[in-house]
Amino acid sequence: MTGAMWISLATCAGQLALAGLALARVGRSPLALPLSLLSIALSTWNFTHFAMERSDEPAWRLVGFAAALMTVPCTLHFSLAFVGRRRRSAWAMFGTYAVFGALATAMLVALGTPALARTILTLRFGLTVTALVVPPLGGAFALLVWHLRGARRPDERARAGLVVLGLTLLVALLLTELAVELGLRQVPRLGNLGTLLGLPVMAIASLRFDLFGRDETAPRMALHAVVLAGGGVLAYLTGFQLFAGETGVLVMFTTAITFALLAATRRGVTAYVTRGERMERLATLGRFSAQMAHDLKNPIAAMKGAAQYLKEEHARGQSWDGHGEFLDLMLEQVERLGRVVDTYQRLARVEPLPRPVDLGRLVETVLSLQAFANPGRVVLARQLEADLPPCAGDADLLANALENLVRNGLEAMPDGGTLTVRALRDGTRVALEVRDTGDGMDARTRERAFDDFFTTKASGSGLGLAFVRRVVEAHGGEVVLTSREGHGTVVRLRLPVDTGHTDEGARGEAA
Repeated sequence: MTGAMWISLATCAGQLALAGLALARVGRSPLALPLSLLSIALSTWNFTHFAMERSDEPAWRLVGFAAALMTVPCTLHFSLAFVGRRRRSAWAMFGTYAVFGALATAMLVALGTPALARTILTLRFGLTVTALVVPPLGGAFALLVWHLRGARRPDERARAGLVVLGLTLLVALLLTELAVELGLRQVPRLGNLGTLLGLPVMAIASLRFDLFGRDETAPRMALHAVVLAGGGVLAYLTGFQLFAGETGVLVMFTTAITFALLAATRRGVTAYVTRGERMERLATLGRFSAQMAHDLKNPIAAMKGAAQYLKEEHARGQSWDGHGEFLDLMLEQVERLGRVVDTYQRLARVEPLPRPVDLGRLVETVLSLQAFANPGRVVLARQLEADLPPCAGDADLLANALENLVRNGLEAMPDGGTLTVRALRDGTRVALEVRDTGDGMDARTRERAFDDFFTTKASGSGLGLAFVRRVVEAHGGEVVLTSREGHGTVVRLRLPVDTGHTDEGARGEAA
């Protein structure tokens, strides 16, 4: 075999390994799905390059063309997810998938339709495809470069720089193959070399710079994926030996091997990921249990003390007539335990019991408690608008939501700063707002901030902001988060006004 054929096979194996690593994180990281699809498309293109060199069969040219085209929507998808615009620009992403998916399907259909194949492999069709390729790829790289220039943290700059370099090598150099197909013979074919050089760059971004988040098992997962991918390439070579003259059978065989390989890689890699996530969930459950134990411990201790005292009095033959306050204390603590249990049940179900809530008083209560926990490096400020109408809500749930936001704000400023809590009017609604002067969030963190179990903290549960969102939505309100690296974070909870208060105020004005 030639050197180019060996390069194609090695790159194919590497791309399959990267696809397996990414597939195991699908559903847990927004970058995983587009990177796995991109890697599968690139591995397919590299294999077709090998197949054309080995068999000189023109049908592989159409398969390779289809695979190369699918790298365009995958690149746009990955770029939008990386810069935190995946949800806002979903229309562009799905539209690009639809257009290039249709083109790729047409090329695969042309495998059995010679007339359609002759139409596709023309200069006019190539120029049309080029005109379609430029806008999504240009937009994707423009977003990445803009994000790179705006990144403030060194690790994010390094990560963004590697992604720009990796995608340039993997995708942009693949366009040289299209140029040659269009008849520009003076343009060198750099797609094969680009995919080979871009592979380690993306692998470093994924493993060394935590593209999918922190994962201590990543090296072992990578080794597992590489071994399986190497086995897959050996299976490809075996298929070429067995079915060298039967293109249709060979395509089906290699497709089956690819899917089996990806399934095995995902299963093996997922085992590592699941074990780590299970430990994280157990740690979260432990922290939740510790908080519940703390809330239950005080009333139980008070009841125990009162019961022990009354028992000792009874053992001495003393009457309980003069110790009614101890019985009252025990009853109070039983009621307190009932309230704690009810609160935790409501926290789990997020079922508000709406009553008029004075947001100014709620802020004062929460901040008075946080003042004892605050070590003093953070200045706590409050801005309470006068004559603010009450909110229709559950004071306990809203207090828990506000405490989560205040605690997040304090943790975002370990070296000190100012935390400002506001109660204000917001159009026809009232609002609670928490503003910190910390480092702020990058685009990816901002887009996923309210997702369940998503956290950037080593000891975080990923439940805080998700709980805040559920509480506010259960009240018929909405949460607005504004954050930028180096400029802090602002979270505003927009809540409905108590309609009973509004009606009474309107009747008072009319009188």
